[in-house]
Amino acid sequence: MSDTKNGARNSNPPDPGEGPGAPDPGPRAAPRYRISIRQDVRPAPFHGALLRRLVRRAVKVLAVEAADLRILVVEDAEMERWNRTFLGRAGTTTVISFPEDETGKTLPSRLAGDILLSARACLHRTRSWPCSEEEKVFYFIVHGMLHLLGYDHGRGKAGADRMRREEIRVYRSCLKEGRSPI
Repeated sequence: MSDTKNGARNSNPPDPGEGPGAPDPGPRAAPRYRISIRQDVRPAPFHGALLRRLVRRAVKVLAVEAADLRILVVEDAEMERWNRTFLGRAGTTTVISFPEDETGKTLPSRLAGDILLSARACLHRTRSWPCSEEEKVFYFIVHGMLHLLGYDHGRGKAGADRMRREEIRVYRSCLKEGRSPI
């Protein structure tokens, strides 16, 4: 038996669970991890597929059941507008996170929201790190992901230390052995 799939012929027999009389598998489950990366900087400074792979690893390391992340990379001027409008702070910053829910507290098993990154600010802060630009900006994505999970370095030394330890753990866990500059 053969069939066509995407224009290619397949001469292999069907799996036992396929074909006429096979049980209906029902509706397919939605993907557990939805990750969107958009770069509004031209030319795009980062290899999107590599960043997406790193983010997927981080989601797994964080052991959340589901993730819906929208990551936007912008120029400093755009980041400065967001920083002023939403945080009331002058100047640019590396990363701002916007949790999907209004309270800023998600369920520990779900990671959802928007992460806004300034390409230039992220690369400037990590300019001495001996790794790829994607690995450099990934550190700030991890930082944003932790904010979406409720970590907050602005609530005292204990909170800052806890967040920093988790950033380093997740970041190092996602890079190849010996690649972490921190």
